[in-house]
Amino acid sequence: MRMKANEGFPQSRVCIFSQTWSSGGIESFFNNLLHYMDLSHFEVDIVVEKLEESIFRGPLEELGVSFYELSGSSHRILENYKEFARLIKRKKYDVLHLNVFQAQAMMYLRLAKNQGIPIRIAHSHNTELRRSRTKWLKMLVHEGGKRLFSLYATDFWACSQLAARFMFPKNVVKKEQYCFIPNGINLEKFQFNISTRREKRKELHLENTFVIGNIGRLCYQKNQRFLLNVFSDVYQNMPESRLLLVGDGDDRKELELYAESLGLLDSVIIYGTSNHVEELLCAMDVFAFPSLFEGLGIAMIEAQASGLPVICSDQIPKESVVSDDVYRISVHDRDGWVKALLRMDGGRQKCLLENELLSNYDIRRLSRQMEKIYCRKRKNG
Repeated sequence: MRMKANEGFPQSRVCIFSQTWSSGGIESFFNNLLHYMDLSHFEVDIVVEKLEESIFRGPLEELGVSFYELSGSSHRILENYKEFARLIKRKKYDVLHLNVFQAQAMMYLRLAKNQGIPIRIAHSHNTELRRSRTKWLKMLVHEGGKRLFSLYATDFWACSQLAARFMFPKNVVKKEQYCFIPNGINLEKFQFNISTRREKRKELHLENTFVIGNIGRLCYQKNQRFLLNVFSDVYQNMPESRLLLVGDGDDRKELELYAESLGLLDSVIIYGTSNHVEELLCAMDVFAFPSLFEGLGIAMIEAQASGLPVICSDQIPKESVVSDDVYRISVHDRDGWVKALLRMDGGRQKCLLENELLSNYDIRRLSRQMEKIYCRKRKNG
């Protein structure tokens, strides 16, 4: 449970907002962050428009973090706005940490300013909108929203330069008025362990195989269908190869059926979500990350921390590349992916803890930074 606040030293009331809460990268980020922060100084609420099943909710509630769902749908805009207004008025937050994938959600910054929240953080985690028939209309709303509602932010954060360009007005980006906030991880936890590798490969019946791994929500953005096509070609040349997909999502059933249609059902493992992805990374020989767009790509950072060679889409932000063993290839070059995977020998870098770029993602460093920012009002009187 969360420790009690020091007597005579009031807590900062922090509202962390995300449109949805499930088992993705944002949820993993805050699960890591809050477990390493000294929560004796904070009262933390996570507020979402839609609360889904999540492997991260229970561990955070054990820390004393509270969850609030607004309407249960991101489409009920007016109802969400009214519910959030009532909650803010009742809780009197000191900090609103707004995590957004599109600029319409930044309307809550205006609400927060009008209700007197002194610290209002707009945190961009995305670089593109999902494919849909109404995407053009959503982009119009997005462009209008980022010009109008960004006026109410006190802080601009982004997980990459591309994410900043997508979410914030040009003058904010041009003048570099935003902060790069990496998605932190426990670097020691992700270090490669040979014993864990043997145990996990035995458990999954992957002994004497070449394992291509991917971690992420099973959805259009993460592009696992393309990876199945690539793996089909790899398998024809390397029958001892296997594909391990870690994650869940709307496309799971479709991907299972597609793997079956390719004759790969016995060679593809769709594992589902896991609280121990570091163990699964140890079982892999190469990490494949063909996302069509990413705000950052924390799974790729974790793979590099584990010493894995990585083949990724050329749409992955440059901030995600922290080792010398990363190969960026267009998702339009299927043959290039196949050839690159067939060249992999299963070797990995044994230790990256002294890597300067990777050290930027150290969760301990980030948690200390967050504590200072969240306490800023209290320190300023």
